[in-house]
Amino acid sequence: MHRLFFVLITVISTNAFCGEVADLYRSHFAVSDQSEQQRQLVAPEILRQTILKVVGDRSALDLADLSAILTKTDSLIQQYQYRRVNKISDDLTKPDQLELLLTFDPSGLNRLLADNLLPVWGKNRPDVLVWMAIKDQQHEAILADDQDNLAVKQALDSAVEMRGLPILLPVMDLNDQRLVSFPELWAGQSDAIIEASQRYAAQVILMASMTISADKQVRISWQSHINGETENWQSRGDVDYAIRSGIDELTDRLARRFSQVVATSATGQEYELHIKNVRDYADYARVTHYLNELQYVSDVEIKNLARDELVLSVSIEGDLAVFDRTLAIGQLLRKDTAADVTHTMQYRFTP
Repeated sequence: MHRLFFVLITVISTNAFCGEVADLYRSHFAVSDQSEQQRQLVAPEILRQTILKVVGDRSALDLADLSAILTKTDSLIQQYQYRRVNKISDDLTKPDQLELLLTFDPSGLNRLLADNLLPVWGKNRPDVLVWMAIKDQQHEAILADDQDNLAVKQALDSAVEMRGLPILLPVMDLNDQRLVSFPELWAGQSDAIIEASQRYAAQVILMASMTISADKQVRISWQSHINGETENWQSRGDVDYAIRSGIDELTDRLARRFSQVVATSATGQEYELHIKNVRDYADYARVTHYLNELQYVSDVEIKNLARDELVLSVSIEGDLAVFDRTLAIGQLLRKDTAADVTHTMQYRFTP
């Protein structure tokens, strides 16, 4: 029976409850040619960009000396390639831009970051649903997934790529239009936005009101909703700078919630997780896959599965509070705080 059980779970596909950053350890930079000299010249800057994505919090890097890591750039490179990018521009005669893409060794870079007491934010990150109201001198619109507002969408795509942040945009179909109007979003009426966001199952809701002046200067008011908590900030500048500044601020705040410094010599603490409502092999596969993908979890082992309750032994590195915040935003496992005892935690699986 146990043999059959483990064979079956290996063929069940699972869905993560957070977005997976596919190119977390890859970044790019503009170059003038494909020479080795040019590649060696810009490689440390590309590594620096990658470190920002992996660490997640700019303030942590502001206090760090990265020189010891940057000197190891060559040994960390796994792959390099070139591409030509056609930037949308009013000047149609502008040639394509040549870019160098470098992919770095994840385990090697993570180890160096830990050795230098820097946090690591894993590739599974909360999806961010972006509701953006845009107003210029003539038009009002809500940015949609299939909308051709190239300047705004390109700036947003570039900003989230630089920071390794998975985002979603509303489709603004009849259902969205029924629940959300431009005046509601512009005024920051979060109740309507939160209701409309339920269909997207995003863990973070980001609302933005963008004003574009006649001279193309942009002012954006941002509001995030994370686990029932609301935070506000603003950004200004041209469209690229204003959007990048706003996304930078959000990413920093998220990273401070979901990353931590764990020394390479640290050993995980063993916990016993009792998870109710696990009814079949598919439920088991989803739970164990989810836990195995979390940054600070290792050695997930089954101890028992009976009467709709799964018991796992899990090794958790670092601060247990980060683990709790990660589970809370993932919403796959809901914690029963009243039932906790030392090194034993109770959860309910909520598919």
